[in-house]
Amino acid sequence: MRCLVITAVPSDIGVDIGDEKIHDRDLDWLKDSDYLVAEVTTPSLGVGYEIAKATEWGKPVLCLYRPENGRSLSAMVSGCSAVTVREYQTPAELTQIFEEFLREN
Repeated sequence: MRCLVITAVPSDIGVDIGDEKIHDRDLDWLKDSDYLVAEVTTPSLGVGYEIAKATEWGKPVLCLYRPENGRSLSAMVSGCSAVTVREYQTPAELTQIFEEFLREN
């Protein structure tokens, strides 16, 4: 089982490999994965794009969201029936969320 976990924090800080290579590499990772887990508390166009591609390709998607004052989750994520959204407050809660998601998918 391969799971791609994405966040809005880039992993290529300080490395200039070019936008096209980053795009192609990330989509290759997504194609090779069985699931997508995305932390969506901080809005990100790139993460949204990857979520859309994963749902288009029929991959199970788990979006993790930590509610914060003055910030709400995009309706494009929360309203998508192909996406499972789980709220959490602490990292300790994530193990149970992952186990439930994997059991259901």
